[in-house]
Amino acid sequence: MSKVTYFYNNRMFTKNNDIKYDVVIIGAGPAGSACALALRNSGLSVALIDKASFPRDKVCGDAIPGRAIKTLKNIGPEFELLFKKFSRKCETKKTTLYYKKRKITFNWVSEAYTCTRMEFDNFLYKLVIAHTNTKIFTNTLPDTISKNENGFSITIKNDPAVFNARILIGADGAQSLVAKQLTNKTLDRYHHVGSVRAYFSNVCNIDNNTTEIYFDKNFLPSYLWIFPLPGNTANVGFGMLSSEIAKRKINIKKAFYDFIENTPELKLKFKEANQIGELGGFGLPLGSKTSVLSGANFMLAGDAASLIDPISGDGIGNAMLSGMLAAEQAIRCFNEEDFSEKFIRHYDQQLKTAIGAELKTHYKAQLLLSKMPFLLNVLFIACSNQKLNKLIQSKL
Repeated sequence: MSKVTYFYNNRMFTKNNDIKYDVVIIGAGPAGSACALALRNSGLSVALIDKASFPRDKVCGDAIPGRAIKTLKNIGPEFELLFKKFSRKCETKKTTLYYKKRKITFNWVSEAYTCTRMEFDNFLYKLVIAHTNTKIFTNTLPDTISKNENGFSITIKNDPAVFNARILIGADGAQSLVAKQLTNKTLDRYHHVGSVRAYFSNVCNIDNNTTEIYFDKNFLPSYLWIFPLPGNTANVGFGMLSSEIAKRKINIKKAFYDFIENTPELKLKFKEANQIGELGGFGLPLGSKTSVLSGANFMLAGDAASLIDPISGDGIGNAMLSGMLAAEQAIRCFNEEDFSEKFIRHYDQQLKTAIGAELKTHYKAQLLLSKMPFLLNVLFIACSNQKLNKLIQSKL
């Protein structure tokens, strides 16, 4: 085949109609960036592809849980130290829950933060640039993924580039192209949450170190959150199971504003508040259903693998953990020269061992609360007992 020379993203390539890498990661969010960071000393050639350019916004709750920080430390202690020095975040020390004019407060045992996804994802992205040899392709939208004898070929929309990967890692979010093309993934409303969030300034009586959760009997087990951010701003959001949204024909954007207007504590807090930008919507694929996580020459990570906690809604911690575990499995594959579905399934087992029981328990709790909402009353009454309160805090 004749060589083709072309420019793409201000880079010149000379190729026989393809670009070859040992590992191609699609998606440069927390899962993809964690994966690239964990591959930094592997000796493998790695490409990281993202459809956007950084910094870019990502509609999310902006909570950075302890698992994310722990994973960053496991990948490299220096990365954890750099994040601790990062100023555009608030440390979460407490969470206060509100329901029927009652409130309970839990002190966090593990380290946690709030930080906008624009800031946090860009922080991780810059770590990849500074500390790895990863070849990064932004503003690059994968189009088709096809299996070949050595792995996968990935074409790019409106561009002649073809990436060839011995191992492909799909970390491209809830609407993952990799998951759709390789696993026929479809939306299951019973294991999916529809959510909205907006940024507000001047929300009254909030503490930068305290996240707030509000319950309403009409929306259980869903809740509205207020997560404080630097600069007198807050991430405010609301989500519901997609099956309930469809069944009850709920306009979730209207429900968000109604929730604030009809909750006395919230109405007072937002009396002088100003909304910044639009109310954005996003989907949360819950880790409450067994799904395909891998196959011959590929793995899914983060939201593409449906790993979001059914109770807390946290996806970032599980995403980063899955990205790190996918990197470790990729290294094993090259060491053993085994890229089979059976061998790669070790990745699935690692994830199951790490978070499987937790996701299963939280899903059962979600179902229980939706069927017996009075249990929330029991929780609030019981947590007036300091010993029980401390027991629950120890699990946070």
